[in-house]
This record gives sequence, structure tokens and C-alpha cells, in this order.
Amino acid sequence: YQPDAVGAVGHMEVYPNSRNIIAGRTVFTIDIRSPEKEVLDAMDGRIREGIDTICDALDIKYQIDQVGHFDPVTFDAGCVKAVRDAAERLGYTHRNIVSGAGHDACWINRVAPTAMVMCPCVDGLSHNEAEEITKEWAAAGADVLFHAVVDTAVIVE
Repeated sequence: YQPDAVGAVGHMEVYPNSRNIIAGRTVFTIDIRSPEKEVLDAMDGRIREGIDTICDALDIKYQIDQVGHFDPVTFDAGCVKAVRDAAERLGYTHRNIVSGAGHDACWINRVAPTAMVMCPCVDGLSHNEAEEITKEWAAAGADVLFHAVVDTAVIVE
């Protein structure tokens, strides 16, 4: 599913949570992301099939609860280009990334042309209480956003 698909087990609870006792129950989350719905569906199917096969072979009961689902979002090409052009013109390093975290921009994109400016986090740690950004990175992100907005602004009469 590469290069753009990713998956992670972000939370795990093991009972009785002792290093020398075989677990009797485990609860965990699986988060999968891809810019393509077909790939997400294939990943979901493969995960479910794998869990079923393993649990069947070991006579283990399991339950899957889907607690969230977001179809992939494609942002407005003009807005994305404006962000990229602003970053290049201002001399900032940049790259396209795939994000599937359900950002507000995904919902705004349904009613208005949208793109996102992502800034790096210290030690790459994001979506975490310890997330941190330098003032310089924040200023660079705001600079890119400002120029992208000005470049795409039109006067409506």
C-alpha cells in the first residue's frame, strides 16, 4: 500500500498487564490512512481478514468496533499550488504530505477551496500533549499562509 498509506497501533491495553502472565484480554486501536479510498478499503479488509484468520486458528474470541471513519480528502489544486508557490518564493523547504487526521480543513473543503500549511514539530512529535513548535517555524508557516492568501485573494463587488 506504499508509498502513501500508513497504519499505526496508537493505544493498547493488555490485561492483566503483567510481564510474566499471558494476557487474557487486549484492547487496542488501529489507525489506517491513505489518500485513496480504494486503498483504505483494501487495508481495512486485509486487517479484518488477518485478525479473523489468527483468532480462528487460536480459538480466540474477538470484537471489532469501528469508532471513526474519514474518507480521503483532496484539497483544491489551486490552493495547494498557492501554498507551494509561496513557500518556494520565500525560500522555505517544503514537501507535500498526506494527512488523515480529520483536521477542520477537511470539513471546510466541502464548502470552500481549501489547503493546509503544516509546520514541523520539535523531534517530530505531533498530536501529543508534548507537541512543541519553534517561534521560527510558526513564523514561517504564518508567512507562507499570508502570502498564499494574498496571492489567491480577489475583490468581490
